[in-house]
Amino acid sequence: MNTTNKDDLVPEVFSVVVLYEDRETRDRVLEVSRHMAIQVGDEIQLKFSWWRFDFLQDPELAQQAANAASVADMLLVSAHPGRSLPLEFTQWIERWLPGRGYRESVLVALIGSGHDATDDAATEYLRGIATRARMDYLAQSGLSSPVTPQSREQTVPKRTESRTPVSDSNLRQIAPSSHWGINE
Repeated sequence: MNTTNKDDLVPEVFSVVVLYEDRETRDRVLEVSRHMAIQVGDEIQLKFSWWRFDFLQDPELAQQAANAASVADMLLVSAHPGRSLPLEFTQWIERWLPGRGYRESVLVALIGSGHDATDDAATEYLRGIATRARMDYLAQSGLSSPVTPQSREQTVPKRTESRTPVSDSNLRQIAPSSHWGINE
């Protein structure tokens, strides 16, 4: 008789590629990541890959980031509001995105804080990228406040800003990581 202990099950891996502008925008992602971890428990392991925008100027690092982004379950982009995304970021994304092919994933735009308007050039650009890549899309307003297991299912549909639907199953497929692996 073959019995399987719940503790013997290997968690599914959910890959998250984080692209950020600076320390402040990276710290915003850390806060969101903590909320994500609260949501999912131990069923799925988050695997983070962290890339500051200026890393993408280096051809080798840009290729590594593109490889990770091509197969990621989630792209999380964190930047300051009120300005365009840096040229090194937009050139990088335009280079690898056409060869990505279709895979179920989500692009999350963290532009500014919950108090900032999210309808700026960076948000519009990222919304367009998500549409072109056939990715689900979440904007800052969908992630600006702490999320609890009880509140998520009631409020996420109201807080998401999307031209492509965000399935609730995508939001459930996230789990905590044992370390952050920040490249700084």
